[in-house]
Amino acid sequence: MFVFSLFNMKIFFASQSFYPNIGGVSTYLLNLSRELQKRGHEVAEIHLRPSGAESFEEVKGINVYRVPKEPINQELMQSFIKFKESVWDACHGFGGFDKEASKMPGFKEYHEINEAIAKQLDELLEKEPAEIVDIHDFQLLYLYKGVPRGTPLLLRWHIPFLENMSSHLKEFLINQMMEYDRVVFSSREYIENAVKAGLPREKTSLLFPLANTEIFKPAQPDLEFKKKFGLENSKIILCTQRIDIKSSHEQLIKALPLILNKVPNAKLVFIGGKSLTSKISNIRKKYEDAVHNLVKDLNLEKYVVFTGTIRYENLPSVYSSADVAALTSKAEGFGLAVTEAMSCGKPVVGTNAGGIANQIQNGVNGFLVGVNNIEETSDALVKLLQDPKLNKEMGEGSLKIIQEKFMMRRNVEDHIKLYHNILRQKSEWGLHMMKLDDVKALITDFDRTITDNPGEVNEELIKKMKALKKPLILVTGRSFEYAHKLYKNHPVWQCIVSENGAAIYFPRKDQLITFASNTVKEAAKIIADAGIKADLGLNIISVSINDLSKVKNLLRSFNKRLTYKSNVDQIMILPSGVDKGIGTKIALTHLNIEPEKTIIVGDAKNDIDLFNVPGYRVAVANSDKELKVIADHVTSNPSSSGVMEVIEELKK
Repeated sequence: MFVFSLFNMKIFFASQSFYPNIGGVSTYLLNLSRELQKRGHEVAEIHLRPSGAESFEEVKGINVYRVPKEPINQELMQSFIKFKESVWDACHGFGGFDKEASKMPGFKEYHEINEAIAKQLDELLEKEPAEIVDIHDFQLLYLYKGVPRGTPLLLRWHIPFLENMSSHLKEFLINQMMEYDRVVFSSREYIENAVKAGLPREKTSLLFPLANTEIFKPAQPDLEFKKKFGLENSKIILCTQRIDIKSSHEQLIKALPLILNKVPNAKLVFIGGKSLTSKISNIRKKYEDAVHNLVKDLNLEKYVVFTGTIRYENLPSVYSSADVAALTSKAEGFGLAVTEAMSCGKPVVGTNAGGIANQIQNGVNGFLVGVNNIEETSDALVKLLQDPKLNKEMGEGSLKIIQEKFMMRRNVEDHIKLYHNILRQKSEWGLHMMKLDDVKALITDFDRTITDNPGEVNEELIKKMKALKKPLILVTGRSFEYAHKLYKNHPVWQCIVSENGAAIYFPRKDQLITFASNTVKEAAKIIADAGIKADLGLNIISVSINDLSKVKNLLRSFNKRLTYKSNVDQIMILPSGVDKGIGTKIALTHLNIEPEKTIIVGDAKNDIDLFNVPGYRVAVANSDKELKVIADHVTSNPSSSGVMEVIEELKK
């Protein structure tokens, strides 16, 4: 029988490679894993074991299992690569796969390696059962054979799924995809093509791959990088992509002579090292040779730079050193390099291919050009290199699109929501399965959660909460002074976390923990002197959301020391690093309560931080839509009625 945690999830990822091996999937999984861990979930990764690598290692705090335990025979591996490359080529529109999968060269070895890894995955899951198994890409399609029946199972399809692929390939892929509970694509176009090929629509989901928008943002140019590669006085066109059959390199190189006619100091910079496939096989060497030979044939050695691999942490400053980014792939699953460049405030030129067109809005944050259209490519790049105003406007357009569609926090929340939906489908997971004895504390927000109108406490609810005979913790954005008076009238809470996490009060000991900050006091004086109405607490300032732009401008010199949190029509200004989640974790530590065994109820956007505490997260029906996305449960009723609904469910 499938057993799962009621409070957090254990997620097993499987992929061909993982960080520090380069590639979009590797870094995407690293970022997703770390963000899930921050939210209290447990993560493990299993991937192919490169020659000389340890079978187990902790990478950036993530347990990484490399399989098989014994190194794979090189002859076997080369045949495996031959088959999976034939899948890769055909999925990207380069033909082939002209017979049944079982008759294709390397299929037997592909199947054999998948079976060996599936067996070890089964052994791992027997020792460490997981709530979710999330398999990434086509190299490990048969791994479903190693996942216990009943365990929610996803396949993440990172490459194109084209309508004009061979019927043999479509049949092979659809047959394997049918074994998964959900197949996740990065483009609606690819979903439609898979549905036409026979995959039931209800088995499909759309999720964009994850770019780390916390580190990819506008930065100072990397002067060392520019000096090292002789780029000090150059207009830089940056392409981050390794060389393979579908890559950008040839289209950009052929466009460069036309660009140089109008922008003589232009340089084309390619970032990217060898993939895991290229490290263990020469199958892609012909593409690398073709690119380097093209540079020589066009006498462009002085104008084209190949940097090799750049450390992931250094990429934001390298993107910020460029004038424009480009990705002119012949076909593309998504194109995380586009997302990263946009997140660093760069305009982008890309081909109208697959996921690239999901990110570039033509004429807004860059230009879309035709595949192999050299003239369109050169014209678009010249416009952005010659017109600083246009370049700046389109860079700002990139940042706006990132904010609207591709922020990491929202993307992680979408992943969690998908996992929860699949868990609910696979089981009867929910609040009704919890036992009151297992719950160690009830944590609630105040306004619009246990009150129906701001400040008006529902007396009946207070009685019901007290009757649970469980520790109660109140978490509110209200001032400590208000919270202190509230407790005197309703002495039911073991702890009140007020001022959005900046003041933590234990009434029975009359103990107060605060984040003392002179910066907040200085900021309060500046706001008062400017005549802006504000409510002050010990370490918090609340102003109308209408005054946000003016206040941020007044306090711009304090930006690194302050944080802004929205709460309905108010903005709360606090010391940097303080939020409801941080304050609540401190409270739970002092009360010696395991966070994983709490129920947390909230309603507003500032409760997103509270939901980072690894308990069972409940959003009342009137909650902000962003909070509902990451909640484990959404009540049928709003505010206090929603909290009563939770209590009644626990008492059953």
